[in-house]
Amino acid sequence: MTPPQIRQFLQDCIVHDDASDSGINADALYGLYVSWCSLNRKVPLPDRAFRTALRLAGLHPEKTRKGRAFPGLRMTGQAAVDYILNSSAQTPADPRQSRRSPPGRTL
Repeated sequence: MTPPQIRQFLQDCIVHDDASDSGINADALYGLYVSWCSLNRKVPLPDRAFRTALRLAGLHPEKTRKGRAFPGLRMTGQAAVDYILNSSAQTPADPRQSRRSPPGRTL
């Protein structure tokens, strides 16, 4: 049986879209879930428990060139916006920005 929290997450944040070629990466789906939990003031399940709950809900990832993904799924809703904005904010536009200079030196 799928936990109620996971059922609600899937209703709020996931759209089945068979026309979607790539689906949602397994790590991105967990990130979306964590964003949804944050917005809804819920404590997220650990990653492993989350993936087990997805299997109980009938969702099974497929192996792709980029890891595991859930084909035919798309993100939707406020949690998707939150997840995408926060994910892109953590990725520097210029890779040199992520390097740190040794103390007392600048690049």
